[in-house]
Amino acid sequence: MAEPTTTPATVGDVDELAALIRAGRFWRFVPEWAPRTGYAEPTPDILRAVEVGLLRRVPG
Repeated sequence: MAEPTTTPATVGDVDELAALIRAGRFWRFVPEWAPRTGYAEPTPDILRAVEVGLLRRVPG
């Protein structure tokens, strides 16, 4: 199986992710039981941390 390739995020990528979150479009990926309010406003640093976590290779 080929390894996925990734490129470092750019400021535009972070801005695009922030816009997606602001638009509420990510909720379709969240279970119905998850609360929809009370979360911190996403900052560029939080979005970068999310990206790093999503791109981290899981051993195995």
